[in-house]
Amino acid sequence: MKVLLISPINRSYVVMPSLGLGYIASVLRENNHEVKILNCIKEKMTFNSFLEYVIKNKCDVYAFQMFSYDLNPVKKHLGIIKRCYPDSVTIVGGYHPSGDPEGVLKCLDHADFGFVSEAEIGFPTLLNELSGRNPDFSIVPNLIYRSGQQYKTNSIKLVEVLDSIPFPAWDLMDPNEYSESPHGGFAKSFPTAPIIITRGCPLKCTFCSGKSITVKVRKRSIENVISEIKYLKQEFGVNDFLIEDENFTLHKPLVKEFCDSVINENVDITWSCPSGVRLDTLTLDMLKLMEKSGCHSLSVGIEFGSQRMHDLKKKGLSLEKIREKMELFTSTNI
Repeated sequence: MKVLLISPINRSYVVMPSLGLGYIASVLRENNHEVKILNCIKEKMTFNSFLEYVIKNKCDVYAFQMFSYDLNPVKKHLGIIKRCYPDSVTIVGGYHPSGDPEGVLKCLDHADFGFVSEAEIGFPTLLNELSGRNPDFSIVPNLIYRSGQQYKTNSIKLVEVLDSIPFPAWDLMDPNEYSESPHGGFAKSFPTAPIIITRGCPLKCTFCSGKSITVKVRKRSIENVISEIKYLKQEFGVNDFLIEDENFTLHKPLVKEFCDSVINENVDITWSCPSGVRLDTLTLDMLKLMEKSGCHSLSVGIEFGSQRMHDLKKKGLSLEKIREKMELFTSTNI
């Protein structure tokens, strides 16, 4: 099938390659599907130019990655697609469908299916069922779908071994074509590229949507991570990397192994953690090793200046600990 994976039009300042769509693209390619990725923000699209694109690029399947602020834009996108190609298959996935699986299909009447949590297993299974004469949607992991007047969400199945899936389809989202500062933060060189080393976060912060995807932590092997870094350096000239994990420094042995491998293999990169780390996971020795391996910046999760708010949001972090850990960054030993 011909599949278009879409990051929709929105007002977000974050313009960067989508790892979620990149991984799905690679998995679908392995299953012999023809895939394109369209980042509407990067392409500076309006809904009129999106209409023109859809008319010129007819596909069998259109799939959207969506956050909650994408709900209304995705509704407009879906209306355009179904007006042009009523028989096309439309799919939504990401944080918003994962947090409100039934509600998203009720709201998006032009969405045929949705996925909760991860979609690398379920997406190719769905396309396989759609290709048959008598599709059985009940066997598709993580699928949201309509059955008569009911809305159903199938059981969750995760990628247990992250090394088992291919790298994101970087040729479909060349880092050289993206913003030099995708998070509005810092970089040592351009282009930059996002990577993930772990999936999942076991913590219970109530303000975070991460648990709507999964709380189960899985880790790539550092050999696999270094291999992707070397690939991005060689093929796209990337030397600065954005580690986008939910909470990379929560896994101290993994951080040490990563830093040691970068140093010992003389990979020669710079890197950062722009998505945020917990302050109480940091130690002076860890920060020294991170800096030695090329880390130049961290976003730290303070969130609140009120202990009452930290307690209400189940952050498990005290103002005293915040002050103590912030002093690490002023140490003359780093």
